[in-house]
Amino acid sequence: MLTKWVAALAMAGGLSVGWPVRGAIAQGRPAALALQPRDRIVLLGNTLAERMQLFNHFETLLATRFPDLHLTVRNLGWSGDTVALQPRPLNFGATPTHLYRQKADVIFAFFGLNESFDGQAGLVRFEEDLTAYLRANLTAKYNGTSAPRMVLVSPVAHERLARLTRVDVDGRNRELARYTEAMRQVAAQQGVTFVDLFTPTLALMAEADSPASPKRGGGGLTINGIHLNEHGDRVVAQLLMSGLGYSLRAAPAAADVKGLDALREAIREKNQQFFYRFRPVNAEYVVGRRLEPFGSVNFPGEMRQLDDMVAARDRRIWQRALTLKGLGYPAIPPTPVPVPVRGPGPRTSAVPGPGPRTGAAQ
Repeated sequence: MLTKWVAALAMAGGLSVGWPVRGAIAQGRPAALALQPRDRIVLLGNTLAERMQLFNHFETLLATRFPDLHLTVRNLGWSGDTVALQPRPLNFGATPTHLYRQKADVIFAFFGLNESFDGQAGLVRFEEDLTAYLRANLTAKYNGTSAPRMVLVSPVAHERLARLTRVDVDGRNRELARYTEAMRQVAAQQGVTFVDLFTPTLALMAEADSPASPKRGGGGLTINGIHLNEHGDRVVAQLLMSGLGYSLRAAPAAADVKGLDALREAIREKNQQFFYRFRPVNAEYVVGRRLEPFGSVNFPGEMRQLDDMVAARDRRIWQRALTLKGLGYPAIPPTPVPVPVRGPGPRTSAVPGPGPRTGAAQ
Protein backbone atom coordinates (compact mmCIF):
# COMPACT_ATOMS: atom_id res chain seq x y z
CA MET A 1 0.00 0.00 0.00
CA LEU A 2 1.05 3.57 -0.70
CA THR A 3 -0.75 4.99 2.33
CA LYS A 4 2.47 5.86 4.17
CA TRP A 5 4.03 7.44 1.07
CA VAL A 6 1.00 9.63 0.37
CA ALA A 7 0.72 10.57 4.05
CA ALA A 8 4.41 11.54 4.16
CA LEU A 9 4.00 13.61 1.01
CA ALA A 10 1.00 15.40 2.49
CA MET A 11 2.84 16.08 5.77
CA ALA A 12 5.76 17.49 3.79
CA GLY A 13 3.33 19.92 2.16
CA GLY A 14 3.50 18.61 -1.38
CA LEU A 15 0.22 16.78 -1.98
CA SER A 16 -2.68 18.64 -3.51
CA VAL A 17 -6.22 17.37 -3.88
CA GLY A 18 -6.85 15.75 -7.24
CA TRP A 19 -4.38 14.75 -9.96
CA PRO A 20 -3.15 17.23 -12.57
CA VAL A 21 -4.26 16.88 -16.17
CA ARG A 22 -1.59 18.35 -18.39
CA GLY A 23 -1.06 18.09 -22.11
CA ALA A 24 1.13 15.02 -22.43
CA ILE A 25 -0.55 13.26 -19.52
CA ALA A 26 -4.06 13.94 -20.70
CA GLN A 27 -3.28 12.63 -24.18
CA GLY A 28 -1.26 9.65 -22.92
CA ARG A 29 1.89 10.77 -24.73
CA PRO A 30 4.98 11.00 -22.53
CA ALA A 31 7.01 14.12 -23.19
CA ALA A 32 10.69 13.74 -24.03
CA LEU A 33 13.00 14.37 -21.10
CA ALA A 34 14.55 17.82 -21.41
CA LEU A 35 17.25 18.81 -18.95
CA GLN A 36 17.62 22.42 -17.84
CA PRO A 37 20.55 24.39 -16.39
CA ARG A 38 21.18 23.59 -12.71
CA ASP A 39 18.72 20.70 -12.71
CA ARG A 40 18.86 18.62 -9.55
CA ILE A 41 18.56 14.96 -10.54
CA VAL A 42 17.68 12.23 -8.04
CA LEU A 43 18.10 8.49 -8.57
CA LEU A 44 15.88 6.36 -6.37
CA GLY A 45 14.46 2.86 -6.18
CA ASN A 46 15.88 -0.58 -5.53
CA THR A 47 19.38 -2.06 -5.62
CA LEU A 48 19.81 -1.24 -9.31
CA ALA A 49 19.67 2.43 -8.38
CA GLU A 50 21.75 2.11 -5.21
CA ARG A 51 24.58 0.18 -6.88
CA MET A 52 24.96 2.83 -9.59
CA GLN A 53 27.12 4.76 -7.13
CA LEU A 54 29.61 1.90 -7.12
CA PHE A 55 30.65 2.39 -10.75
CA ASN A 56 29.05 5.71 -11.80
CA HIS A 57 29.07 5.25 -15.57
CA PHE A 58 25.64 6.80 -16.10
CA GLU A 59 26.39 9.94 -14.13
CA THR A 60 29.71 10.25 -15.98
CA LEU A 61 27.97 10.15 -19.35
CA LEU A 62 25.36 12.67 -18.22
CA ALA A 63 28.16 14.98 -17.12
CA THR A 64 30.00 14.84 -20.45
CA ARG A 65 26.80 15.08 -22.49
CA PHE A 66 25.61 18.19 -20.63
CA PRO A 67 28.69 19.83 -19.07
CA ASP A 68 27.31 23.34 -19.55
CA LEU A 69 24.15 22.61 -17.55
CA HIS A 70 25.94 22.13 -14.22
CA LEU A 71 23.70 19.24 -13.22
CA THR A 72 23.75 17.80 -9.73
CA VAL A 73 22.98 14.12 -9.18
CA ARG A 74 22.05 12.57 -5.84
CA ASN A 75 21.56 8.85 -5.30
CA LEU A 76 18.73 8.02 -2.86
CA GLY A 77 18.52 4.37 -3.94
CA TRP A 78 17.79 1.88 -1.17
CA SER A 79 18.13 -1.88 -1.54
CA GLY A 80 14.84 -3.69 -1.13
CA ASP A 81 12.61 -0.73 -1.97
CA THR A 82 9.38 -1.22 -3.90
CA VAL A 83 6.92 1.41 -5.01
CA ALA A 84 4.66 0.49 -2.08
CA LEU A 85 7.12 -0.44 0.69
CA GLN A 86 10.11 1.69 1.65
CA PRO A 87 10.94 1.14 5.34
CA ARG A 88 13.46 3.50 6.92
CA PRO A 89 15.19 3.80 10.31
CA LEU A 90 13.58 5.68 13.18
CA ASN A 91 13.22 9.42 12.44
CA PHE A 92 15.14 9.05 9.17
CA GLY A 93 12.30 10.49 7.13
CA ALA A 94 10.30 9.03 4.26
CA THR A 95 11.52 9.46 0.68
CA PRO A 96 9.41 12.58 -0.04
CA THR A 97 11.14 14.35 2.85
CA HIS A 98 14.50 13.77 1.17
CA LEU A 99 13.18 14.72 -2.27
CA TYR A 100 12.16 18.08 -0.83
CA ARG A 101 15.53 18.39 0.87
CA GLN A 102 17.28 17.76 -2.46
CA LYS A 103 14.87 20.08 -4.34
CA ALA A 104 14.46 17.42 -7.01
CA ASP A 105 13.78 18.66 -10.54
CA VAL A 106 14.21 15.26 -12.23
CA ILE A 107 13.58 11.82 -10.74
CA PHE A 108 14.82 8.51 -12.12
CA ALA A 109 12.74 5.76 -10.48
CA PHE A 110 14.10 2.20 -10.69
CA PHE A 111 11.48 -0.41 -9.74
CA GLY A 112 9.89 -3.67 -10.86
CA LEU A 113 12.41 -6.34 -9.86
CA ASN A 114 11.30 -6.94 -6.28
CA GLU A 115 7.66 -6.63 -7.24
CA SER A 116 8.05 -9.23 -9.99
CA PHE A 117 8.49 -11.99 -7.40
CA ASP A 118 4.76 -11.67 -6.73
CA GLY A 119 4.19 -13.09 -10.20
CA GLN A 120 1.00 -12.86 -12.20
CA ALA A 121 -1.05 -12.69 -9.01
CA GLY A 122 0.59 -9.44 -7.98
CA LEU A 123 0.54 -7.69 -11.34
CA VAL A 124 -2.74 -5.78 -10.97
CA ARG A 125 -1.75 -4.56 -7.51
CA PHE A 126 1.63 -3.45 -8.86
CA GLU A 127 -0.04 -1.45 -11.64
CA GLU A 128 -2.31 0.23 -9.08
CA ASP A 129 0.57 1.01 -6.72
CA LEU A 130 2.76 2.32 -9.54
CA THR A 131 -0.03 4.54 -10.85
CA ALA A 132 -0.59 6.00 -7.39
CA TYR A 133 3.16 6.43 -6.87
CA LEU A 134 3.63 8.37 -10.10
CA ARG A 135 0.56 10.52 -9.52
CA ALA A 136 1.69 11.37 -5.98
CA ASN A 137 5.08 12.50 -7.26
CA LEU A 138 3.61 14.42 -10.19
CA THR A 139 1.55 16.53 -7.81
CA ALA A 140 4.54 17.47 -5.67
CA LYS A 141 6.75 20.52 -6.12
CA TYR A 142 9.97 19.31 -4.58
CA ASN A 143 11.92 22.23 -6.03
CA GLY A 144 9.35 24.70 -4.69
CA THR A 145 7.99 25.78 -8.07
CA SER A 146 7.14 22.89 -10.42
CA ALA A 147 6.40 19.18 -10.59
CA PRO A 148 9.38 16.90 -11.21
CA ARG A 149 10.12 15.46 -14.60
CA MET A 150 10.09 11.71 -14.08
CA VAL A 151 11.80 8.78 -15.76
CA LEU A 152 10.60 5.27 -14.95
CA VAL A 153 13.26 2.61 -15.50
CA SER A 154 12.57 -1.11 -15.84
CA PRO A 155 14.64 -3.90 -14.30
CA VAL A 156 17.39 -5.58 -16.27
CA ALA A 157 16.88 -9.16 -17.38
CA HIS A 158 17.90 -12.12 -15.20
CA GLU A 159 21.23 -13.49 -16.38
CA ARG A 160 21.89 -17.21 -16.57
CA LEU A 161 24.92 -18.27 -14.51
CA ALA A 162 26.25 -21.83 -14.60
CA ARG A 163 26.92 -21.91 -10.85
CA LEU A 164 23.33 -21.00 -9.98
CA THR A 165 21.66 -24.26 -10.94
CA ARG A 166 18.46 -23.88 -8.91
CA VAL A 167 17.29 -20.62 -10.48
CA ASP A 168 14.49 -20.83 -13.05
CA VAL A 169 15.96 -18.13 -15.27
CA ASP A 170 13.38 -18.53 -18.03
CA GLY A 171 10.58 -18.28 -15.49
CA ARG A 172 12.10 -15.22 -13.88
CA ASN A 173 12.44 -13.49 -17.23
CA ARG A 174 8.82 -14.25 -18.09
CA GLU A 175 7.78 -12.45 -14.90
CA LEU A 176 10.19 -9.57 -15.55
CA ALA A 177 8.79 -9.21 -19.07
CA ARG A 178 5.25 -8.95 -17.64
CA TYR A 179 6.24 -6.32 -15.12
CA THR A 180 8.28 -4.36 -17.65
CA GLU A 181 5.29 -4.21 -19.98
CA ALA A 182 3.08 -3.09 -17.10
CA MET A 183 5.57 -0.31 -16.32
CA ARG A 184 5.56 0.75 -19.97
CA GLN A 185 1.79 1.00 -20.03
CA VAL A 186 1.47 2.86 -16.72
CA ALA A 187 4.21 5.30 -17.74
CA ALA A 188 2.38 6.03 -21.00
CA GLN A 189 -0.89 6.56 -19.16
CA GLN A 190 0.73 9.04 -16.77
CA GLY A 191 2.82 10.84 -19.37
CA VAL A 192 6.10 9.72 -17.82
CA THR A 193 9.27 8.92 -19.76
CA PHE A 194 10.00 5.17 -19.70
CA VAL A 195 13.29 3.39 -20.37
CA ASP A 196 13.17 -0.36 -21.03
CA LEU A 197 16.38 -2.00 -19.83
CA PHE A 198 14.89 -5.49 -19.77
CA THR A 199 14.57 -6.07 -23.51
CA PRO A 200 18.11 -5.03 -24.59
CA THR A 201 19.82 -6.72 -21.63
CA LEU A 202 17.88 -9.93 -22.31
CA ALA A 203 19.22 -9.89 -25.86
CA LEU A 204 22.78 -9.20 -24.70
CA MET A 205 22.60 -11.97 -22.13
CA ALA A 206 21.21 -14.43 -24.69
CA GLU A 207 24.07 -13.60 -27.04
CA ALA A 208 26.64 -14.14 -24.29
CA ASP A 209 24.98 -17.46 -23.35
CA SER A 210 24.91 -18.83 -26.89
CA PRO A 211 26.87 -22.04 -27.58
CA ALA A 212 29.36 -20.05 -29.68
CA SER A 213 30.15 -17.63 -26.88
CA PRO A 214 33.42 -18.24 -25.00
CA LYS A 215 31.76 -16.72 -21.91
CA ARG A 216 28.77 -19.07 -21.92
CA GLY A 217 27.45 -19.58 -18.41
CA GLY A 218 30.12 -17.37 -16.91
CA GLY A 219 28.09 -14.20 -16.70
CA GLY A 220 28.86 -10.97 -18.49
CA LEU A 221 26.74 -8.25 -16.91
CA THR A 222 25.99 -9.31 -13.35
CA ILE A 223 27.61 -10.68 -10.21
CA ASN A 224 24.73 -12.98 -9.32
CA GLY A 225 22.23 -12.91 -12.16
CA ILE A 226 20.47 -9.68 -11.14
CA HIS A 227 23.00 -7.17 -9.75
CA LEU A 228 25.29 -5.48 -12.25
CA ASN A 229 29.06 -5.80 -12.25
CA GLU A 230 31.26 -2.95 -13.50
CA HIS A 231 30.95 -4.10 -17.10
CA GLY A 232 27.18 -4.35 -16.75
CA ASP A 233 26.98 -0.89 -15.21
CA ARG A 234 28.80 0.51 -18.23
CA VAL A 235 26.49 -1.27 -20.66
CA VAL A 236 23.36 -0.19 -18.79
CA ALA A 237 24.60 3.40 -18.64
CA GLN A 238 24.87 3.40 -22.42
CA LEU A 239 21.41 1.85 -22.73
CA LEU A 240 19.97 4.53 -20.45
CA MET A 241 21.55 7.30 -22.51
CA SER A 242 20.24 5.75 -25.71
CA GLY A 243 16.78 5.26 -24.24
CA LEU A 244 16.68 8.95 -23.30
CA GLY A 245 17.80 9.98 -26.79
CA TYR A 246 21.16 11.34 -25.63
CA SER A 247 24.01 10.72 -28.05
CA LEU A 248 27.76 10.86 -27.43
CA ARG A 249 30.89 10.40 -29.52
CA ALA A 250 33.02 7.43 -28.56
CA ALA A 251 36.28 8.55 -27.00
CA PRO A 252 38.77 8.43 -29.90
CA ALA A 253 41.93 7.85 -27.88
CA ALA A 254 43.12 5.98 -24.81
CA ALA A 255 43.89 9.32 -23.18
CA ASP A 256 40.24 10.31 -23.50
CA VAL A 257 39.13 7.06 -21.88
CA LYS A 258 41.53 7.76 -19.04
CA GLY A 259 39.98 11.20 -18.74
CA LEU A 260 36.52 9.64 -18.52
CA ASP A 261 37.76 7.28 -15.83
CA ALA A 262 39.27 10.18 -13.89
CA LEU A 263 35.94 12.00 -14.09
CA ARG A 264 34.16 8.84 -12.98
CA GLU A 265 36.46 8.59 -9.96
CA ALA A 266 35.70 12.21 -9.06
CA ILE A 267 32.00 11.40 -9.25
CA ARG A 268 32.48 8.28 -7.12
CA GLU A 269 34.24 10.32 -4.45
CA LYS A 270 31.47 12.94 -4.47
CA ASN A 271 28.87 10.23 -4.12
CA GLN A 272 30.78 8.69 -1.24
CA GLN A 273 30.69 12.00 0.64
CA PHE A 274 26.97 12.34 -0.07
CA PHE A 275 26.40 8.80 1.17
CA TYR A 276 27.99 9.80 4.49
CA ARG A 277 25.54 12.69 4.60
CA PHE A 278 22.42 10.84 3.48
CA ARG A 279 22.94 7.61 5.41
CA PRO A 280 25.35 8.30 8.29
CA VAL A 281 26.60 5.16 10.02
CA ASN A 282 25.85 6.74 13.41
CA ALA A 283 22.29 7.73 12.50
CA GLU A 284 21.10 6.81 15.99
CA TYR A 285 22.96 9.93 17.20
CA VAL A 286 22.13 12.06 14.15
CA VAL A 287 18.35 11.50 13.98
CA GLY A 288 17.57 8.60 16.31
CA ARG A 289 17.00 7.95 19.99
CA ARG A 290 20.40 9.30 21.04
CA LEU A 291 20.00 12.65 19.30
CA GLU A 292 19.75 14.31 22.72
CA PRO A 293 21.65 15.67 24.48
CA PHE A 294 24.81 15.67 22.33
CA GLY A 295 23.82 14.76 18.79
CA SER A 296 21.66 17.83 18.37
CA VAL A 297 24.68 19.96 19.27
CA ASN A 298 27.46 18.26 17.31
CA PHE A 299 25.93 16.83 14.16
CA PRO A 300 24.04 19.73 12.53
CA GLY A 301 27.31 21.56 11.98
CA GLU A 302 29.00 18.43 10.67
CA MET A 303 26.13 17.79 8.27
CA ARG A 304 26.52 21.32 6.90
CA GLN A 305 30.22 20.67 6.40
CA LEU A 306 29.41 17.54 4.41
CA ASP A 307 26.94 19.52 2.30
CA ASP A 308 29.70 22.02 1.54
CA MET A 309 32.14 19.23 0.69
CA VAL A 310 29.68 17.64 -1.73
CA ALA A 311 28.93 21.00 -3.38
CA ALA A 312 32.66 21.65 -3.84
CA ARG A 313 33.04 18.28 -5.53
CA ASP A 314 30.12 19.07 -7.83
CA ARG A 315 32.01 22.14 -9.04
CA ARG A 316 35.14 20.10 -9.72
CA ILE A 317 33.08 17.59 -11.70
CA TRP A 318 31.59 20.37 -13.85
CA GLN A 319 35.05 21.75 -14.63
CA ARG A 320 36.48 18.35 -15.51
CA ALA A 321 33.44 17.43 -17.63
CA LEU A 322 33.91 20.51 -19.82
CA THR A 323 37.22 19.08 -21.06
CA LEU A 324 35.41 15.89 -22.15
CA LYS A 325 32.31 17.50 -23.67
CA GLY A 326 30.37 15.13 -25.90
CA LEU A 327 32.61 12.12 -25.25
CA GLY A 328 31.47 8.70 -24.11
CA TYR A 329 32.92 5.26 -23.65
CA PRO A 330 33.32 2.98 -26.68
CA ALA A 331 30.08 1.23 -27.55
CA ILE A 332 31.36 -2.28 -26.86
CA PRO A 333 33.35 -2.35 -23.62
CA PRO A 334 36.25 -4.80 -23.31
CA THR A 335 35.98 -7.84 -21.06
CA PRO A 336 36.33 -6.41 -17.56
CA VAL A 337 39.25 -7.19 -15.30
CA PRO A 338 38.14 -7.62 -11.66
CA VAL A 339 39.45 -4.81 -9.47
CA PRO A 340 38.79 -3.86 -5.84
CA VAL A 341 35.88 -1.49 -5.46
CA ARG A 342 35.86 1.44 -3.06
CA GLY A 343 33.01 3.69 -2.19
CA PRO A 344 29.39 3.72 -1.07
CA GLY A 345 26.84 1.07 -1.72
CA PRO A 346 26.86 -2.71 -1.45
CA ARG A 347 30.34 -4.12 -0.94
CA THR A 348 31.74 -6.28 -3.70
CA SER A 349 35.29 -6.69 -2.45
CA ALA A 350 37.32 -6.80 0.71
CA VAL A 351 38.20 -3.14 0.37
CA PRO A 352 36.52 -1.17 3.18
CA GLY A 353 33.94 1.41 2.23
CA PRO A 354 30.68 2.87 3.45
CA GLY A 355 27.29 1.57 2.53
CA PRO A 356 25.11 -1.44 3.23
CA ARG A 357 26.46 -4.94 2.99
CA THR A 358 25.42 -7.07 0.03
CA GLY A 359 22.48 -9.22 1.08
CA ALA A 360 19.27 -10.79 -0.09
CA ALA A 361 17.51 -7.48 -0.75
CA GLN A 362 17.05 -6.58 -4.39
